[in-house]
Amino acid sequence: MKVSSFDHVHVYAADPARSLAFYEHHLGAERVGELRNAIGGVNHLLLLGGQLLVIGAFPPGMSPQPAPAAGDGALATGFGVAHLGINVDDVDAALAELEAAGVPVLARTRHAGLIRYAYVQAPDGVVLELTAYRVTGTLRAAMPLLGAYNRLVHGARRVLVKAALGRK
Repeated sequence: MKVSSFDHVHVYAADPARSLAFYEHHLGAERVGELRNAIGGVNHLLLLGGQLLVIGAFPPGMSPQPAPAAGDGALATGFGVAHLGINVDDVDAALAELEAAGVPVLARTRHAGLIRYAYVQAPDGVVLELTAYRVTGTLRAAMPLLGAYNRLVHGARRVLVKAALGRK
């Protein structure tokens, strides 16, 4: 099997409107469309960092449960998914903004080699890791190219999703 790209993360939300507002307002996600699923519900498609995040209500027969307590970077009990990593420009600034908005902070900023990271909890028990890389030396010159590439991926994904949904 050859994987061509990472496609999406799908989150079932107890309150989809609240979850959509969180990702749009705090993380700058862009809502690019809706797609009816096989059981008649609506999946909301967001672009977040050039990747798709899908938010939908729990399907009939499934119900949300209270999220378990959060540990260090993951829920204290779970099923294998630890967290969703989101790369930001400034971890400390992002953490301060989210904390001021009442978002639960699970772990304050830490350093590990070239990475700075912190953990917060989004709606529906989703643990987010905020990351930023400290790039030094000759790699610093490549950062504008990486930024341009990421903007290109985001734009291309937007065009593809909207075309697939029949939107302009």
